[in-house]
Amino acid sequence: MQPSPLTPVIIELADPATEQITATDVLVGALNFTAVTVLGTVVLALLLAGALIGLRRLSPSNPLNGDETNRARLDLHLPSR
Repeated sequence: MQPSPLTPVIIELADPATEQITATDVLVGALNFTAVTVLGTVVLALLLAGALIGLRRLSPSNPLNGDETNRARLDLHLPSR
């Protein structure tokens, strides 16, 4: 029995499919991520603040809309004697 002849495997190396990533690319990506995160946080904070202000204005215990409350007041806004 004769062994089968060995055929060499030839691999051709082409240019890399992706570009090299530099430190500048990493910094720009990090700054973009930070900016999007901060912008999203500010938008969510404004929406939450608006919702809380809206609920406070709709609340019947709000003295600003003419309805008084039955809760005890501490009168902390009055100057001390």
